[in-house]
Amino acid sequence: MKPHIKNKLKDLKYNTHKVQLTTGRLKRIPNELKICTEVKYLDLFGNSIPEIPDWFFQFKRLEHLSLKNNTLKELPTIVFTLENIKYLNLADNQINLIDGHYFENLMNIEKVDISYNQITLIPEHFIEYPKCKDLSIKGNRLQVFPKAISDVYTLEKLDLSENKIASIEDDAFDCLENLIELDLSFNELKYLPTSIGKLKKLKRLNLSGNKISSLPKEFENLTSLEFLDFDSNPIGKVPIEISSQGASGIINYYLSLGDNVQLFEAKLLIVGQGNVGKTYLMNRLIHNSIPETNTTEGIDIKSWKVKTQSSPDFRVNVWDFGGQEIYHSTHQFFLTNRSLYLLVWEARTDQHLISFDYWLNVIRLLSNNSPIIIVLNKIDERIINIDERSLKAKFKNIVSFHQVSASSGQNIDLLTTKIQDEINSLPLIGDKLPKVWLEIRTILESLDSNYISAEEYLNICNQHGLSNQRALFLSQYFHDLGVFLHFQDDNLLRNILFLKPEWATNAVYKILDSKEVIARNGEFDPDMLDSILYEFQRDKHPYIVTLMKKFELCFEVEQSIFLIPELLKPEKLEFDWDYNDNLRFEYHYDFMPAGIMARFIVRTRKLIYDKTFWKNGVIIQRENTRALITTDQYSRKLFIWIHGNNASFLLEIIRKELNDIHQSLNYPDVPEKIPCNCPECINSMTPHLFNYVFVRRIGTENTFKTIPCEVSATGVNVHKLLGLYKIDNVEPENNPMYSLDKILNDLIEIGSRILERKFQKRIENLINDDIVDLLRTQGHNVADQTRSGISSNSKDAGELDIMIRMNNGIPVTIIECFRLESCGPKNTVVSGHLIKLLSKYDTHELQRKFIIVFGEAERFDNLWVSYSHYIRNLNSNDSYGNKYPISGFSVRDELHSFANMKVGISRHDNNGETVEVVHILLNMK
Repeated sequence: MKPHIKNKLKDLKYNTHKVQLTTGRLKRIPNELKICTEVKYLDLFGNSIPEIPDWFFQFKRLEHLSLKNNTLKELPTIVFTLENIKYLNLADNQINLIDGHYFENLMNIEKVDISYNQITLIPEHFIEYPKCKDLSIKGNRLQVFPKAISDVYTLEKLDLSENKIASIEDDAFDCLENLIELDLSFNELKYLPTSIGKLKKLKRLNLSGNKISSLPKEFENLTSLEFLDFDSNPIGKVPIEISSQGASGIINYYLSLGDNVQLFEAKLLIVGQGNVGKTYLMNRLIHNSIPETNTTEGIDIKSWKVKTQSSPDFRVNVWDFGGQEIYHSTHQFFLTNRSLYLLVWEARTDQHLISFDYWLNVIRLLSNNSPIIIVLNKIDERIINIDERSLKAKFKNIVSFHQVSASSGQNIDLLTTKIQDEINSLPLIGDKLPKVWLEIRTILESLDSNYISAEEYLNICNQHGLSNQRALFLSQYFHDLGVFLHFQDDNLLRNILFLKPEWATNAVYKILDSKEVIARNGEFDPDMLDSILYEFQRDKHPYIVTLMKKFELCFEVEQSIFLIPELLKPEKLEFDWDYNDNLRFEYHYDFMPAGIMARFIVRTRKLIYDKTFWKNGVIIQRENTRALITTDQYSRKLFIWIHGNNASFLLEIIRKELNDIHQSLNYPDVPEKIPCNCPECINSMTPHLFNYVFVRRIGTENTFKTIPCEVSATGVNVHKLLGLYKIDNVEPENNPMYSLDKILNDLIEIGSRILERKFQKRIENLINDDIVDLLRTQGHNVADQTRSGISSNSKDAGELDIMIRMNNGIPVTIIECFRLESCGPKNTVVSGHLIKLLSKYDTHELQRKFIIVFGEAERFDNLWVSYSHYIRNLNSNDSYGNKYPISGFSVRDELHSFANMKVGISRHDNNGETVEVVHILLNMK
């Protein structure tokens, strides 16, 4: 018994309501507890208690009992005499048998956790009056779905993951109509019963890690489903464009799959300044010829069939973008994960590195780091040398440089070969699609029209056996793929399907480029459109204007009068503003994308005060509080000044709009700055600026009470400073992308790629960068939390803290990476990283976190054995502490088949809740 437990036992009284005797090395329940007849909460986690004494029956008021991580071999039946018990946790014990009668008694407790025991069977027993709402039998040895559970109609949450369940009776879910969450992941299921369609209230369903190859038709009855995970099943991965539609889209995809074909298709986007030969290059690649015209107005799209290793008929959709800066505002709506960029540069001009920096940043933001080939054109006229090494060091998605002449055809064959290799390596190539989907697409592409009505489209789908609902899922997939455009969430645009995206966007560009609109500082009306869009049918003009609104390019200032903020005058308007006692906030950009202020003005148009806005600024008002927001492209900063009684609330609105814009630009982590409020800075126009995220982290961890100001050299009270910025997080998103099981599977795949590259002897920084880049390739929103650690050689960053966030910025998980040569009992490196992962950087107490260890030992098998032993014995490790005591560690060999990779999951207790850490050990020797 540990000393702190002895002290707690001395303080016990008959009226003590809460007792926690955790990780105390207890081998029995102390007799001192007998006097606590009024106890309601009893936590005995992490001891070595084999049984419960007879005198336990006297705890008649006990509601919460945790015996997690002890040595119980039998179900403690005396618990069933406690009439008020509501929560029972027997996880991580050695229980191997549950009698049917006792299981019925268990189901009279509201929340039961018997996970990670050795239970092989739960006998069938009719349960007449159950009360259980939350039941976990995770991590046991069940081979069949327990029939007895089918009678527990009160269940709302059921976890049967990590068992060996191979079959489920067809009527198993008939009475479980109240289920909201169901986890059957990592079992041996090959099929699902038809009764699963009766779970009408089900919101979350995890089926990852099974052997399911098809779904019953009744799956489409799960109309309340918000989250569905099917990773690691023979049924195959869902295309990312489908998974973005949520659970209903995933279900529709699987139910439609049937006769299927593989999709070998990618997008090639040609960008660069105007008049550098982009159109010449496109035609030389596709037709081995050059066009008569030199300038592309808007977008030109061509289809190009090439031969790759994956397919002899690989389809490349080539998009030739105009060079005008304002077009960048619309690029984001036509990008997919199957994209390769050609950045074309002209050899005749001495363009500085700044020009490259601009375009490469535009591509980085709008493409989420798609690969880039830099093409130096017109080498038959002149050759300019560029610093390739510096560019590749800064922009790691540059894959190659090519010098060509589109006019003469010089070196075009080498460029073509490189394009073929790169598009074949893009993610998501070869996705399975229902054959009927491609048949419908072929029909639509053969139509001699720029658009069709939604009704015509539905008729075509109906003729091919698709219901209207499934047809709309399909059009959303086409939309996300960038093949056609169908904006279903807009009341007007939902009525039309744009078969040729370039037709719609080129109409938009004609308005943006109109001299008359530019002369009127971005203002236009329907009469002007008659002359600007004379080539476009008049009845389609409203669709084009609505499309501009959708792109956040314009808004209606008065009835039928529209304004394009990007075309406003850049000169600041005259207005009065008192800069004293303002709540201030700033964004500092490494690279400031075009159109941020224009889009912000469109988004906040209903809050604009007294028509006070110009190209680079706006004043908005809510109730009695006003905000001045301005941008400076030269310093790459956005400034916010707010005065009024509700300044912090208005700031929340502003940050939400700006963060949404940043997210759409794949730029979620723009540094946020707040001014110091020390006496010297508080009324200064140039105060010292703190990093807002850093200050908030200090305030949350409560490590320091003050933070130094670099202007006055005085300490600033952190909590008083943060008190000015009371901003709450928005609600979390339910998206399959944020599934922790998906992240686990993605990290295993990434680990295999790291192993493929280990013989390149790359320094650890670059391995860490690989992990970040590969996570982003998988579609994750990734941020580096720190790069401040030092590796074992004291030269390279040896620690990397990666955070995966939802699109709204809320954290999903943290990944910690470090090197390890050995792991003896006195090792402090591993415990140090675990402490950092569990507490220091996790202010949200995330459910599952990840550690990736680069193993550097001569004997990898010995390292894994010693590492596993070290983790299992953390509770006796003085350097680890007892804040997150370990309750169990399981090796997960079934997750992969690589000898040079090991995966284990440790479970840690956090005040009665379980936190998991996934350990991935890679053999880097």
